Order: sequence, then structure tokens, then C-alpha cells
Amino acid sequence: MTDGIRPDINIGLSPAEKNDLEKLIGEFSAGQNKDPSGSSVEDIQKQLAAMKKLLARHGEMLMKFDSRMKAFYEIIRLTHEKTEIMNDRITTVIETIQRADEN
Repeated sequence: MTDGIRPDINIGLSPAEKNDLEKLIGEFSAGQNKDPSGSSVEDIQKQLAAMKKLLARHGEMLMKFDSRMKAFYEIIRLTHEKTEIMNDRITTVIETIQRADEN
């Protein structure tokens, strides 16, 4: 992966959420570039604590995204249901008009 070049993140996030996500990606990338050899136990514990915090942040972000997706799914489901009802009504009107023309 090239350093410094990231595609724009555009999944319906607010500017503040985009900035947080970019910051998390930067912190994660910086954490991966460190050389783990020769690390003391204290350094490893600090890294684990930092990773735990990052994981908690990512979990919160995923939960927010999941709740948005659930709401989006419900909107799509209700729109489909409405479309089906409207199609049934239109079919009934057409059939009624055709019967009236036959008589």
C-alpha cells in the first residue's frame, strides 16, 4: 500500500466522521510501521492498550454504520411494499375500466 495516497472515503459520512476515520487510518498505519523487535514489555503493553482503544473506536464506528444501514434497509423495504400496493391498485383500476368498457 502506498503511503500518503488514499482514495476519498465517501460512504455518507459527515465531515467530522471522515476526519476521525482518516485519523484512525493514519494512526493504524503509523502503528504498523514500527519495528517490534527489541520492544520491552512496557512498550508492548502500551501498544496493546492503544490497539484496544482503536478497536473500541472502530467498533463504535461500525455500530453507527450498522444502525444507518438498518434504517436504510427499512426505507427500501417500505418503499418496495408501497410499490407493490400501488401496483395492485393500478391493476384493479385497469381491470375495472376494462369491465366497464365490455358492458
